[in-house]
This record gives sequence, structure tokens and C-alpha cells, in this order.
Amino acid sequence: MMRRADFEGIESAPRWIVIFLAANLAAGFLVAYVWNAAGNLFSMQASSGSTSAFSVTVLTAVDLWLSIEVLRRFPRRAPLHSAWLWILLAAAVRFMSETLASLAVCGGSTALALCVPIQWAMLAAAMAQVLRVFHRLGFWRGPRAADWAVCAVVWLFTLRRSGVLVAAWLDGQPTAGADWISLAGLPILCALFLAAMLLRQSLASMGNGLVTRGWAALVYAIFLTGAAEMALWIIPHYFHSLPLLLLASLARLPMAAAFALVPAWQVAAQRHAIQPGSAEPEELPTGLPAMAE
Repeated sequence: MMRRADFEGIESAPRWIVIFLAANLAAGFLVAYVWNAAGNLFSMQASSGSTSAFSVTVLTAVDLWLSIEVLRRFPRRAPLHSAWLWILLAAAVRFMSETLASLAVCGGSTALALCVPIQWAMLAAAMAQVLRVFHRLGFWRGPRAADWAVCAVVWLFTLRRSGVLVAAWLDGQPTAGADWISLAGLPILCALFLAAMLLRQSLASMGNGLVTRGWAALVYAIFLTGAAEMALWIIPHYFHSLPLLLLASLARLPMAAAFALVPAWQVAAQRHAIQPGSAEPEELPTGLPAMAE
């Protein structure tokens, strides 16, 4: 009975992550509304930004813990074991970067800039393994026109940002090392976006099981990552009066929650699969608890 109660507790992780995200976003938008209603007479960026940064750090810690739980229950010979290892390493990098940024150790912005392309590369390795397994199982689906269009937006953004930075450098304008590090990671983000679009098509034929929801959360996390990168680069060029620090903090919250939902759904599926009499046929093809045997 106690063991079953423990299962029910961790199986509710996706719900609690969504509730935590909704509460923090509501508080953040309330701060932004008050800031705007006050006529920008006072700044709440520091306090609200630090609060959001703490919430993001909490979500990355939950992401890391749940990723460890997932990998701990995956046999080494399971087809997706290496993919979850890369996902775990990416979660560790996210937690480390957010912790350094929150504590302002070694320069928060530099730590974030350096860790971002590293975690993208790890996620790209994980996605390559996932797509390889799905292709072998017959779940492979090619990208559609809409997928190519979404990827093209990211690629055009990469070219535009590269051109602006190189032009500024040639004109002798000062460019920070964090900008070059961020620029170096954009080609990885382009490849990651294409992999996410391929995974999205593959998931369409896998039903709506618990593990499918986890991989769908990974697709949304990558999409939010690219959208945030574009928004946070465009906003300062056209909207100078907006509280950029607050917006950046709010942008990272959904991303952190989406990444945390990936292992949360997988843990729920693993616990659901080993409970007596609870396995459902539609769960078997989705993330393959049976394949992990």
C-alpha cells in the first residue's frame, strides 16, 4: 500500500509542474501589468527577475531529478538508454547554468551563453538516437511543408543574426564574447529544430500515451527555445521601453517547464507500466516500456 501511494505521488509530477508554471506566469504577468499601469515610473525588473530566475532553477532541478529517475530504471541495453543519458546530461548543464546565473558566479550571462550550445548539442545527440529507434520501429514520418517552413524561419533568423554581428565586428564595434558563443550555437539549434519537426511527425502515428506526451513535450521545449531566442533578439531592436530582464525570465519559465515534463511523463509511464493490472495496450508502442525489458 505504501509503495502504491509513492507511485501515485510521482505520477502526479506533470500536473504539479504545470500548476507551478501557471502560478509563476500569472505572477509575472501581474508584475508586468502593474509596471505598465504605473507609467514605468518605477522598475520591478530586479526583484521580479530574481524571483523568476529562482523558479527556473527549481524547474531545472526537478528536471534533473526526474531525468535521473528515468535513466535509473532504463536497462543499459534498452534502445533509448543512450538517448536518455544525453537528455540527463543536458538537464545537468541547464541546472548548472541556471544556478550559476542565479548566484551571479563567474558572470551569469557568460555562464548561460557558454552552456546553451553545449546543452543543445547534447539534445541533438539524444534526438538523433530517438529518431533512429523510431525509424527502426516503423514510426518514421518525413517532414511536411509546414515543418520545412518553421525550420526555414529559424535558419533565416540565424543568417540575419550572423550578418548583423559580423557587420558590427567589421565596422569596429565592440562585440561581447557571449554574442559569439550564442551565434556558434545557432547552427545546432537549426539542426535541433529539424529533428523536432521529424519527431513531431513520428509521434502522430503513436497515439496519445504517457510516453508520447513526454516526447511531445520535448518538441514543444525545442520550439519554445527557438521562439525565445528570436523574440529576445528582436525585442530590444524595436521595443526599447519593455522590461527586457523580466521578459527574458518569463520566456525561460515555459522552456524549463517543458523540459521538466519530458522525464515527468516518462517516469509516470514507467510507474504505470509496472503496477499490476494497470498496463494498457496503447502504452506499449508509445515509448516502449516493453522494449526496455
